[in-house]
Amino acid sequence: MPRSLKVRHDCMDQVKISLTRNGYPNQRSLAHDTGLALATVSKFLTGKPVGHTNFEELCHKLNLDWREISTPNAKINVLNNRYKLVKKIQFLVQQLMFHHFTLAPKN
Repeated sequence: MPRSLKVRHDCMDQVKISLTRNGYPNQRSLAHDTGLALATVSKFLTGKPVGHTNFEELCHKLNLDWREISTPNAKINVLNNRYKLVKKIQFLVQQLMFHHFTLAPKN
């Protein structure tokens, strides 16, 4: 299961309409009712990644089916994994170069 989800681009209008339709005049009132940070609610409503549990909670409060409106944040997870791998490779190359030059025979 993905760690984070985001609202599909084509569902953004549906999500924003459901906010007022379900009695929330603004993001702050939804944040207060769910106990989530305003920043989390804002990310959800603007299609940015949100933790899976928070995503489901917000969908529940807005009477939305989270499976229908979500896109797994797989691309971001892949990029994060690539970044970590590149950093690890860079570190290993630095270590090899250090050992090569410090252990190389001196003329």
